Amino acid sequence: MHKILQAGLLLLLPHAVSAQLSSKGKVSNENKEPVELAIVSIKKGNVIIGNTITDSLGHYQFPDLKNGAYTISVKNIAFKDTTFLAVVDANTLPDISLRRIGDLKEVVVTAKKPVFQREIDRLRFNVGETDLVFGNNIWDVIEKTPLVNVSSDGTIQISGTSGAIVYINNKRKVLSGNALKNYLSSIPSDNLDAIEVITTPPSKYDAEGGAGIINILTKKNKEEGLVGNTVLSSRQTAVNSQGASVYLNNRQGKWNVYSDFSMGNRSRQPEFKKDIYYPASGTKSLLHRNITSNTDFQNLYPGANLGIDREINENHVVGLLFDYAGSWHKETRDAFRRDYYPDTDSLSKTNNRDNLSSQTFSLNLNYQGKLDSSGKKISIDFDALEYTAKNNSVSKTNALDLGTQQPLFTEDWFRSASPQKISNQSVKVDFEWPVNKRVGVEFGSKLSFSNIDNTLLFENRNGDDNWVKDLSRSNLFRYQENINSLYGLIKHKVSAKWSYQLGLRLENTVATGWLEGVKEVDRNYVNVFPTAFLKYTTSQNRSFVLALSSRITRPGYWDVNPFRTYTTDQTYFEGNPFLSPSKYYRQELNHTFSSQNGTFSVQFAAGQLLDEFYALPYNPSGNIIANKKVNYGNKYSYSNTITYYNQILPWWKFTGTTLTGYVVSKGKYANDVIIDNKTMLLSISTNQTFTLSKKESLFCTVIANNTFPVTIVNTAIGNRLETEIRLRKSSGPWNITLSAQDLLKSNKDRYKVLLNELSIVDMNYYDTRSAALSVSYSFGKSSVKSKRDRDAGYEAIKQRLS
Repeated sequence: MHKILQAGLLLLLPHAVSAQLSSKGKVSNENKEPVELAIVSIKKGNVIIGNTITDSLGHYQFPDLKNGAYTISVKNIAFKDTTFLAVVDANTLPDISLRRIGDLKEVVVTAKKPVFQREIDRLRFNVGETDLVFGNNIWDVIEKTPLVNVSSDGTIQISGTSGAIVYINNKRKVLSGNALKNYLSSIPSDNLDAIEVITTPPSKYDAEGGAGIINILTKKNKEEGLVGNTVLSSRQTAVNSQGASVYLNNRQGKWNVYSDFSMGNRSRQPEFKKDIYYPASGTKSLLHRNITSNTDFQNLYPGANLGIDREINENHVVGLLFDYAGSWHKETRDAFRRDYYPDTDSLSKTNNRDNLSSQTFSLNLNYQGKLDSSGKKISIDFDALEYTAKNNSVSKTNALDLGTQQPLFTEDWFRSASPQKISNQSVKVDFEWPVNKRVGVEFGSKLSFSNIDNTLLFENRNGDDNWVKDLSRSNLFRYQENINSLYGLIKHKVSAKWSYQLGLRLENTVATGWLEGVKEVDRNYVNVFPTAFLKYTTSQNRSFVLALSSRITRPGYWDVNPFRTYTTDQTYFEGNPFLSPSKYYRQELNHTFSSQNGTFSVQFAAGQLLDEFYALPYNPSGNIIANKKVNYGNKYSYSNTITYYNQILPWWKFTGTTLTGYVVSKGKYANDVIIDNKTMLLSISTNQTFTLSKKESLFCTVIANNTFPVTIVNTAIGNRLETEIRLRKSSGPWNITLSAQDLLKSNKDRYKVLLNELSIVDMNYYDTRSAALSVSYSFGKSSVKSKRDRDAGYEAIKQRLS
């Protein structure tokens, strides 16, 4: 597969030779004055021979042209574009006179970036250059990011490896799972700039997250004045959802104030189907269980933030950012269960009513200062986060008559309440020290403190219509985690071609957990995480980067809580306080090159994930199906990623990413389930933008992401195809977007889990076929400001080798 893909790419490379002769000409204005910095292009037929820029005397020159007819084009922002045909028969080119288009009081220069950019340690998805930002939320955009897969429970994978950590503007979010999904779903994507998929994070980042980091970057206003935008959107699936947001940014003098307000209503009617095939163990044993669920949920998600920056002087800046996100989720789920026995069947219906709510408050205080004229800098951040959630659920199961499907009697009736509170505070200090023009040193430290309270109140309904606490399934679990870290790195530009970076991070983790006052978790361990980058740049604008990194994935706060959460009377999830962190090692070789046929970025990678924890459904007793995470064993992966970008035609821009790989997972689950999987990995992502009418500002975007079948940790994952078509009309400050998603209804989760003689087949559809309309309006007036360029308390971490 690798050879076929690489051979195909090589066929696209140009084979061109150029002569080494010399011709010279001059560009001037109507007054015979030389025009400096004019761009001059020369073409032979439809082939561009070369581009150059005029010097201070207006001269332009091309190395040694052969005699013949050429097309010459000249551009300068203050003059009209000029194109003409010239016959070159000597060592001189024609003198050119440009006509002025009028005096310019202000010049604004903009340049579009490619949608995908491969940098030294990351793939950058410039989503701000696409139509995806209109009418979506951040979680929706992450779902469409190349190399990234997400699941309904908030798990994020990069290149098939779980444990990705989310950052926003280089600030880590300590939330995970559904809490993280709900938070990101509450933030509109209209102000998104880029999403960075960092597969080999440098030592400056926390070592948490075996798969790497998803860094979400938002736009920052760098001009004087008040600007903003407002968005209204509506999406129709089986039911209707709505959203609205307002963004404001006012920069005046030494002050910058920005704010974002949003409110949304997300409604869906997903469908779930599960088939469980039990091992035959007797004439009266259960052979097959079929469960079909129909769900109806509504989620209200308000959000707001307020940021203030103050420039004390040209060397010192302080900032504050307050952020709020809420979620009120109401869900009704009806599950029909049919059990097949050798001599008879049984039928039951479970009705679940869930009322889930959460609120997240976070605060960041930041100081940035320049210590001297040599470039020494210091950055200090204090972060605080408070997360509270209240999850109330009622479940009632009735046995039904097989013929009439009428209730016969109540099999089980219970309710649960599981409030959760997460409190996190951290302090981080970073220093930058440019030793000289070739050598730079960075070092810093971080202290992080987390307190988690998980409570589960489980009650059964008795015959007297009273609720009675179930002591065997209720508990109180408290968890504390303190992570102290130090890091240092050195960057050295050895020559124009060679440079390297070496880093080391030291982290001490202290974790303690109490179940009903009894200490169940008590860990104190130290880890060392080295990183290394070596870059070679050739004279043909090609670059090679070798990267080595090591990371860790710690269990989530819910994962170590030993209590059981029931979805039905015979299905539950159970935490494991004895989970150990997983260690991850990755090696990458990246090659980037450009030609007339586009820009290519090729990556070869190998990864070793040791002591991975994973949850498989298993049958502990009777007909119960339990899900519990354990450290089952190791996973080894080998992959090749090819990213391609090209402006194929003036009206057609194409970007795409192909991931091929080979994954091996080995270990043991639940003492007797052997895991020994070897599988190929293939996914293809394309993003194409068409300019239907430049005059009418009408654009079309077609997105398709396909992940082919794969088997990992005894789980066969079926094919998934995600599609979207977007039409956008721009008219001054207005943008109107009409989109359609999942027209083929192919965006489904399909799983088949094999655990010895137990087999489970799942098919989950999340009501993604939809049509949406979004209207946005940008307002305000701003003027160019060149005095400062600062990112509101979130200085971009640039671990690139120049």
